Amino acid sequence: MQSNEHILGQIGIPLLLLAGAGAVYEAIATASDSGKYPPPGKLVDVGGYQLHIYCTGEHIGEGSPTVVMDFGICGWSLAWDLVQSEVAKFARVCTYDRAGYAWSDPSPMPRTSQQIVQELHALLTNAGVKGPYILVGHSLSGLSVRLFASQYPDDVVGIVLVDAINEAMYSRPFPEFQKIMAGNLWMFRGLSMISQLGMLRLFMQLVGANAAPDFVRKLPSEIQPALMSKFLPKTFNTAAAETESMEKSAAQVSTTGLFNDIPLMVLSHGIPDMFSNLPATEVEQAEQTWQKLQVELANLSSNSTLIIAERSGHFIPLDQPNLVVDAIRQVFEASRHQ
Repeated sequence: MQSNEHILGQIGIPLLLLAGAGAVYEAIATASDSGKYPPPGKLVDVGGYQLHIYCTGEHIGEGSPTVVMDFGICGWSLAWDLVQSEVAKFARVCTYDRAGYAWSDPSPMPRTSQQIVQELHALLTNAGVKGPYILVGHSLSGLSVRLFASQYPDDVVGIVLVDAINEAMYSRPFPEFQKIMAGNLWMFRGLSMISQLGMLRLFMQLVGANAAPDFVRKLPSEIQPALMSKFLPKTFNTAAAETESMEKSAAQVSTTGLFNDIPLMVLSHGIPDMFSNLPATEVEQAEQTWQKLQVELANLSSNSTLIIAERSGHFIPLDQPNLVVDAIRQVFEASRHQ
């Protein structure tokens, strides 16, 4: 009879070889993709590591604001494609990849909103993208957008919050949201593990675009391969780090005040898809709390508008991009008239 150690050895050695082969495959494919899908914008040093920024459109006059857009967790510049292409018709607009996403290097610093603000300010400065700015923040990025505006008030002339997280989601009882975030954290950690072994890449190559999340399939087909090529271990490690730091980020933003009369547009989802994995009774309670907190975001400025995106889930820039474009246009015009 074979010993347990012998049996485990027979199983373990092939698994280790398979894991090693998967890791080598992932490294070779990643290097190949880096040449196949170059950054659409430029890489800028922000203090020992580089971030990617992509600007389109032109300034329409002296002092015309630049629109700067930041997507939520596990999203990057390409996710704004449907919005950026339209905003570029009337304004200078920049998207960027936070540290650890897409073409940007990972950062050695904690992934809190304060660190993200510091990196974004350094990126805009070093890239020569001058203010004033209209900041557009989706989901988690609503926190860093608000923190940026509070720390650089002279540079910000308008804000658009797109289904943004309210810092009160941690300071008040909201167990449904915290349950969703805990599930996301485990998901990102799992995706990091299987992507390191090349399993995620192999699955996507076998299945194609159908293996991609819904938000990828809503983007133009010509950019889907580039976006899917960036589902890398660093992507999911960054998403996990941002999720883990979210409560700390919320605490950082809780120290900020009101925006007085700065033009502010708040867009909130009409389809509660981010809570769809919860029991029906919890979905209803979570949705009520979410919408109440969106109203509070709109109360941050005396010059604000709250819009419910009736045909959108959490990814409003993909479900109803024209709604986001119209909100940016309204803030753009209001900021120029002030």
